[in-house]
Amino acid sequence: MIKLLFVEDDPMIGESTQILLQHEGFSVDWVRSGLAAMDALARHDYQLVLLDLGLPELEGMEVLRRIRNDSINSDSQVAVLIITARDTLKDRVRGLNQGADDYLVKPYDFEELIARIHALLRRTSPAALQDYYQIGGIRLYPTTHRLFKGEQEIELSNKEWAILEPMMMHPHQIFSKSHLEQKLYDWQSDVSSNTIEVYIHHLRQKLGKDFIRTVRGIGYCIDQPSD
Repeated sequence: MIKLLFVEDDPMIGESTQILLQHEGFSVDWVRSGLAAMDALARHDYQLVLLDLGLPELEGMEVLRRIRNDSINSDSQVAVLIITARDTLKDRVRGLNQGADDYLVKPYDFEELIARIHALLRRTSPAALQDYYQIGGIRLYPTTHRLFKGEQEIELSNKEWAILEPMMMHPHQIFSKSHLEQKLYDWQSDVSSNTIEVYIHHLRQKLGKDFIRTVRGIGYCIDQPSD
């Protein structure tokens, strides 16, 4: 499992983002100060650090400088994504020049955050691509949020992913409409009476009309034999 360090002193942002990241399948340590971040980095190995700049005890830019210069616990090569309300060009350039791999300005859309995390992990943690689920010619990589049909990468929305992932993980199991709706409630989505049918239709368009089978009156399942 991909392990992230989330450094954010705002309790509302911190708690909600940690929950959403865990829902995405990440292991997340959340700390609220720069010194706590340095302590966590000294004790654990992380694939990615999500770093706020306006931190108590030790400012975010100083945390970044120490990560890149001090090589604590071999973390000089860990990916760092700055997440901050500082939106001037000068701040962005400084952060990137200090060694950040990416820079995201608050307020941000959670889907964009996830996309940037996966983009960084593809560059810095290629080993994560080795663990996947495969049914027929479809391969799903849960830790890096990637899906392939043969050699072609397929883009999914987070809601399409929320429906497809459990079905890929448990082939032959029938998922009721209410069960799949619950996956979307986790995203605080408005779920109408035909929402699941709409997303199943989208997935069939991308993966093949017979990939997901409708079990009349019960739900949906994927029951193609694995390669």
